Amino acid sequence: MGTETEIAATIAAITPVLDIQEISDFYLNRGATILGRVYVTVAPPAAARTIHADAERVDNTRTLRGRKEIR
Repeated sequence: MGTETEIAATIAAITPVLDIQEISDFYLNRGATILGRVYVTVAPPAAARTIHADAERVDNTRTLRGRKEIR
């Protein structure tokens, strides 16, 4: 729920991560308000996206049974 501009910005933000299949019209809420809602049908992206994160823990160093040290 939000203004028409806020909802349009939200849809633009989720477009890169989800496949949007259908978007309804903007429906105003009851009463004297500028807020409304939009119904969106989405699906996971067709191709699985791999996310790689490089991280190094500096607070807990340990060794795995003869393997390289994890920091």
